[in-house]
Parts: sequence; structure tokens; C-alpha cells
Amino acid sequence: MALSNYDGLARAVLLRCPGTSYLLARQWISFAFRQLAEKRAWSWLIREGQFLFPAAYTTGTAAVTNNSITVTGTLTVWTAAMVGRQFRAGANNPIYTIATRVSDTEITLDRVWGGATLTGQTYEIYRAYQTVPSDFHSFLTAVDQAQAWQLTTNVGQDELDLIDPQRTDSGQPWVLSFHDYDTVTSPPLPRYEAWPHVKSQYVIPFLYEIRPTDLEDTGAVLPRYARGDMLLEMALAECARWPGPDTARKNPYFNLGLADRHERRAQQMIAEAQRQDEEVFMSNVRYQSMLALPFAPSDAWRQTHEVY
Repeated sequence: MALSNYDGLARAVLLRCPGTSYLLARQWISFAFRQLAEKRAWSWLIREGQFLFPAAYTTGTAAVTNNSITVTGTLTVWTAAMVGRQFRAGANNPIYTIATRVSDTEITLDRVWGGATLTGQTYEIYRAYQTVPSDFHSFLTAVDQAQAWQLTTNVGQDELDLIDPQRTDSGQPWVLSFHDYDTVTSPPLPRYEAWPHVKSQYVIPFLYEIRPTDLEDTGAVLPRYARGDMLLEMALAECARWPGPDTARKNPYFNLGLADRHERRAQQMIAEAQRQDEEVFMSNVRYQSMLALPFAPSDAWRQTHEVY
């Protein structure tokens, strides 16, 4: 089955509207695809991913200095793979992210150390925050297959701060909570905190909706189910609204009534495509069981909180 492609659709616009340019025709197709992709959570926008958690590293001791980003280790073997992981020394101090690895015994943090100067301090390097894939838009579901439960993805940091402000709970995670945008990737990507913190080697698989590709990106292709005739009608509607580059070079295709007809045809096609996609992936109806709490309270949490 021959599929529509970006270049072919742009040239189809030129055949009908020779007064425009190839670059403008490509832009109309690109914008049409973006509008189409954001109409709904299409089945062709669903991907599978996984969060990998390494075992916590605690070998040796660390020295930190107030108002400094440098951490100096003793008997440590800090590796480049630890960049982006979290560094922590004591429950009374914040969690920091490792920004760079200088040597086996020196790393730098993303912020200056705010606590008291410490030497010979025990510490932990582990993955408290997970950075999502570069095409991430939103979670559909995340599961802990080892424990056979689904993680909650709609708990905010304010709620976690009420439950476990010191982040002392660790073990199997129940929650993926949006934390911030990371400081390692460029451009920055969202980071989610897995709570309770995972300090052993672990994996959490998840399904997510992607941000649709930009057709101008190298190697970008139209999804099989993004019909070319829909995009062509949407692009021709834009072409029919374009009066031309100037008064001396008017666009002969310019006709607002024609633009309206192209728009109506495009909307009819999109409605049919949505109906067909609903048969593949039902997104308009959700059945979600309601739980008393979005997490399983640990014994430590129960001992420090009064439950009414």
C-alpha cells in the first residue's frame, strides 16, 4: 500500500495552486499535520517506555562544603553514568542532582550545597527522579509488574510533601509525581519523582502519548493512519485563504468560499478518522476505579501521621 509522504503532499498543493512556493506548501502540510495530531489522543501516538533504576551507590564517604557545588569522595569510584542521578547525605539535607563527574573522587552538583560543611559523611547516589523520553507528552499508565500494581501519576509534589516531606520512604514505588525540568538534557525534559524512592535495581514499564513529530525533522514520516487526503484538504484551505505575496502577484486560488469548502471536507474526514481510531483505541470513555488513597502508606508514615 502506497502511503502519502510530506514531499508528495506539498507537490500536490503546488499542482492545484501553482502561484504559491514549494516551501510555503510544505509549511501548510506541516501545520495541517500538527493540527490533526492534536485533535485527540490518536492510537498512533501511543508508545511504550521504561524507567530503569540502578542500585544505590554508597561506597566510601563524601565531603561537602557549604555554598559549594563540589563534592569530594574518599574511597569512591564515581562514574560518568552517575551524572543526572541524585546525591544525598542525610535526611535533613535536600536532594541534589549530579551535574558533572570530574574524577573517581570528585563530582559537582546542580546547586550549591546548602547544609553545613561535612567530612567523612555517608551518602547515597541513586535515581530519585526519572527523565521522560524526548517525545513525551503524557502518561497513559505505569505499572510495577513485580508487585502487580499500577502507579498513580496524578499526585503533585505538594501532596508528597504532606506525606513524606523528608523523602525517607524507600522501596517499591506507588507514585510518579511531576517534579521539574531536568538540568542535563538540552532542551530540558520533564522529570518525575518515583515515590517511595527506589534504591535497588528495578524497572517500571509505562505507556505514554508522544508529542507528534515535526515533519521538518530529518527522517520524519507521516504515520500510516494520518491520511494524506485530510492533510491536503487542510493545506488547500490555507492556500485558498492566502491572497498572495503582494498586490502585484495575487494568488489565483484565493477564495474564502473555496477555503470554507476545503475546511468542511477536511472536518468530515477527520470525524471519520476519529471514529475509526476509536475502534482501535477507545479514548473518549474511561473507567477508573476509585481508591481511598493514591498510595500505600508505609509503617513509617502511619507512625507519624494521624489517620482520621
